[in-house]
Order: sequence, then C-alpha cells, then structure tokens
Amino acid sequence: MKATIISVFMLLVSPGLSAGTIDGKIREIAASPGIKNASWGLSVKDAATGKIVAERNPRLNLVPASIFKVLVTAAALEKLGPEKTISTRLYYDGSISDGFLNGNIYIKGAGDPSLGSQLVKGAESLDDVFKAWTAAIKAAGINVINGAVVGDESAFESVQPGSWAWEDIGNYYAAQPSALTINDGLYKLYFKPGDKDGKTAAVLRTEPYIEGLHFENYVKTGPRGSGDNSYIYAFPGQYLAVLRGTIPQGSPEFAVKGALPDPAFFAAQSFNFYLMKAGVNCNKKPYKGVPGPGAKLTLLTETVSVPLKNVVRVTNKRSFNLYAELLLRLLGGGKPEAGLSAVRAYAAGAGADVSELNQVDACGLSYRDTIKAENFTDLLKFVYKKKYYPDLYDSLVYPGDPDATGHLRSMGKGTALEKNLRLKSGSLNGVRSYTGYLKTKKGKTLVFTSIMNNYSAQPALIDKLHEGLLLELYGKF
Repeated sequence: MKATIISVFMLLVSPGLSAGTIDGKIREIAASPGIKNASWGLSVKDAATGKIVAERNPRLNLVPASIFKVLVTAAALEKLGPEKTISTRLYYDGSISDGFLNGNIYIKGAGDPSLGSQLVKGAESLDDVFKAWTAAIKAAGINVINGAVVGDESAFESVQPGSWAWEDIGNYYAAQPSALTINDGLYKLYFKPGDKDGKTAAVLRTEPYIEGLHFENYVKTGPRGSGDNSYIYAFPGQYLAVLRGTIPQGSPEFAVKGALPDPAFFAAQSFNFYLMKAGVNCNKKPYKGVPGPGAKLTLLTETVSVPLKNVVRVTNKRSFNLYAELLLRLLGGGKPEAGLSAVRAYAAGAGADVSELNQVDACGLSYRDTIKAENFTDLLKFVYKKKYYPDLYDSLVYPGDPDATGHLRSMGKGTALEKNLRLKSGSLNGVRSYTGYLKTKKGKTLVFTSIMNNYSAQPALIDKLHEGLLLELYGKF
C-alpha cells in the first residue's frame, strides 16, 4: 500500500503533467494504481456554450451516490421556488369550556425540514416553536386538555426505499422522511468508551430522551483516533435497537447519531412533555394519527418555515439525506414516486438524456441509482442561465468551507480553486463522485462531473487526483 501511495503521489506532482494536454492528464489518471480497473465517467463542458471541454465515458451508467442531491435541489428551486415556505399547523377539535378542552390537539405536518432544526439558517429552535404553540393554546383559554396531543404525518408517505442497506436504516443519515419531522429527524446516543481496545463501550443516554427506546449493546472500544465505526440497527417504528461496531478510546463520552424511530410520535411526545412543564396537562397519552371522520378542526396557530433556498443550502453543503428525501416528497405532492417523476421530467427539460436514468431515492444512498456523468453536466449548464442559479451555486461547497462536512472541506484549500470552485461530492463504498462549477483563469465557467465506481485506491488519493485535474482545467481554460 505504501508503494501505491508513493506512486500516485509522484503522478500528481510530476512536472511533465502540467505540460501535457487535458486528455493526457485524464489518460494518466485512468491508468493510476487502484483506478485502472475502475469504471469512470467524466464530463466537462463550457457552461455558457455547452461546448465539450473534456470527457471520458460521459454516457456510462454509474452509481452516483450523494451528487444525486443536485438533481433534487435544482428541481425544487425550479418547481417550488427559492422563497417557497411550508406551514406546520396546530389545530384542536371538540369544544372549550371553563379552561378545559374536550378534544385533542393536532400537530399537522406538511414536510417542513427546518421545523425545530439545529442546522438551517433562520430556523426557530424547537424550544421556541413549542413556546409559541403553548402560548397559542393558553391564548385560546385552554388550561387542561381532556384528550391527547396527536402527531399527524398523513401529508406524506413516510417510508424509506427498500434498497437502502439494513446497516444504514437506524442511523441518522437514513432517517425516515416524515411529513412531521422535528430536530432534523435524529437523536444523539452517548457512549462511555472503555480504557482498552476490545472493552465494551457503555451506553450512557440519548439526547433528546426518547421514551421507550432500548438498546441491545455490542459496541466495543477501538484504538484512539479510529473514529466512529458503530451502527444502530433498527427498523422504523422499532424501539429496540441493536448496537454493533466500535468507537474510539480517548474521551469520557463519545456521541453517535441515530434516526428517530417514529418522527411524528416523537413530535407528539415531546410537545406533550413541554405542555406539562408549562402547566397544561393532557389526560390522555400522546399518539400518532389523524382526526376522526367528521371532526371539526379549529386552527390555533401555524409555524412558517424558512425559505426553501435555506433548506437547499444545508441539503448540499452537509449532504443531508433526510432533507433531500423531504424535498422529493414536496415535489411529488407527498408521494415519492410522483417526486421521482417530477425530477426526471425536470432533468429531461434541462436537456439531459434520461432514457437510462434509474433513480429510486433523492439522496443517492441506494446502489440501485444509476446515471450518466453527462446528465449532471447538462443539468448544471441549464441551471447556469436560470434566476435561481445563485441559490444552487451558494449551496455547493468551496475549499475550506466552514459550513461543509467531510473530506470536501480541505479539497483544493490553499490553491487557486479556493475562490473559483463550487462542487457537490458523493461517496459510498467503492463510489466517489463530484459535480459542480469551476471558474477558470481565463474567465470561463465550466461545468464538470466525475463519477468513479469500483476503484481500489484510497479515497483521499481519489480526491487529490481530482484536485489536480481541476487545477489543470483552471489553468488551461
């Protein structure tokens, strides 16, 4: 492995590369150790004219991973609009008499990803949302609820694709896309690492607390610096989760993130608990459901989301799968299949050849997703001339971006790419992808997409090779 790293590094810094053509650079990357037997699709075009700048297998069907989010976020900006907002409404049924509500409180979700979010700029905290809802209940003269708090997620089909891996489902990045999503669909699970390799890592607590959630724990302590290699195994609605893998030594506590087992039920439970602390008691336990037939609902208040462009920004910069899935359902009127059709129609209208596009989710977590590199390049070329181009561009990561997560934060940092590159990346086991915009030294804007499947090189080396390619494009065009 050491010899492989050295040989690829020499390939990157060899003086001969800078003098060669772009095609020569591409051939040398394609022949690199750990890449020569991989499948690689590359498409680079002039954003203004559509002229091909460079390509390699641009129409090869490949697994794209998280760059799929660019399709969904662009479609959302086009079809819904950057300033689109979503309202979560609080209702009651029954009647109010002498401070008693003889009925239920309903939280009607409409798919707002930013409800109580800790990630979206401008979003109210969950505490502030609950505070406003409680004030509305008290303003209506309700001091006691002879009923329950009910979480209503019926606006969406809240289900994950069946092709998502079993080891992913219980973790935050595969959270259930509920129409009533709060707290970004996640909880933090805290462990106490052992003092030696192989020792059991004890479960300490969850934040927030989730009533009824239990764990069967097999997580062990790994070496210092080994990172989070743990998984939470649990299906949606399941309150017994199996924990496996390792977490590193070296800190008193170590947190991993899990997916809320039942988002709408959790919302009802959480608000019920908040009401109790505020002195408004419910005589029945919270539950997930819908109003009964013929129920007359009265609106108490509504919480309006931040503009959709703020959600798009987090979706792409943090590669947040849940938000992509919620945007897909908003595009499809609550139905994921209709959302997929809307994205496909948008891509076709943008000039992309979608005849062989296979898309089963919005976020790219499924290995069943396949697409051509050129499809993304054509889409980005289309967006370049749209009014919402600045909003999509702003949502993409730049070198050293403090709002980004993962490997892209350092890619291109300290080079000419810092002020000229915006991109979205994707990664799965054996998949590395990149798509975005590059402003060149000569003032052109290029759109580019690179998708590699089934490589054996280290992912960091794949990043470095692409950094070199982008710098070559920057300097020559």
